[in-house]
Amino acid sequence: MSKRISILAVIAILLIFSANAQLLWKVEGNGLTKPSYLFGTHHLIEKEQIPGFENVLTYINSVDAVVGELDMSDMLNMQMHLMKAAIMKDTTLSDLISPEDYTLVDAEFKNVIGFGLKPLEKMKPMMLSTMYSGVLYMKLNNMKKEPEAIDQVIQKTGKKANKKFIGLETLDEQIDILFNHIPLKRQAEILVRTVKEKEESMDMTKRLNSAYIAGDLEQLQVIYTEDDDMSNEERKILVEQRNNNWVEQFKTMFAENSCFVAVGCLHLSGKAGIINQLQNAGYTIKAVKY
Repeated sequence: MSKRISILAVIAILLIFSANAQLLWKVEGNGLTKPSYLFGTHHLIEKEQIPGFENVLTYINSVDAVVGELDMSDMLNMQMHLMKAAIMKDTTLSDLISPEDYTLVDAEFKNVIGFGLKPLEKMKPMMLSTMYSGVLYMKLNNMKKEPEAIDQVIQKTGKKANKKFIGLETLDEQIDILFNHIPLKRQAEILVRTVKEKEESMDMTKRLNSAYIAGDLEQLQVIYTEDDDMSNEERKILVEQRNNNWVEQFKTMFAENSCFVAVGCLHLSGKAGIINQLQNAGYTIKAVKY
């Protein structure tokens, strides 16, 4: 997926991470009787690439519930629902993109995906950006299939261990945030820019991947600050508002259950990130060595 779409973060300077930053964090204090855990995920990384990932999974055995952005137990149904929701009713891509840019994007889709924009005329541009960047990433990295999402691996492990699952959002809520909160014209601008700047995008994605594998949230945040593709208002919609909502849910969840929370890694970082917000709410957050 495109780093402009699937990597959700707040532009802020990290103040709370040490040089030995980690992806796994323990949540204690504030009256909790048992600790909960936060783990940052990354959809483009295969589980075998994450040092110590099998050790991370063992922490699921010590909690009552696994928490994720949404339930990923029925991926086929999710994908079908997502495709249906991505169809535009009264608009086509030709209405949103200039003839010159349409020709450029059409040619690039034929080159990367194998077919042009004609059968995709009614698809929302945000979906096409995601599709294009995902296929391009896989081709450049000689991947035969998309890696299983780390979030899905964690949820399967929790189910196997008979742990309760709690979703932070429904699929319809995520679809609404991704496809409906940003105007179609703006989505089209992002699509065209994604195609025109594919080299820069892939380079940044590789750097993000390296920082993630190293467990360096601070470096991830630094790299992300270089991306000026989203406006501050779009960042608030895609990141800050969701973080705020999740933290309010955590306050109740952690009091009722010990939880293993797996969300996109950059939701954890920054001034508006989950870790900082939980600290401000009185919890003690510590990096876990694994």
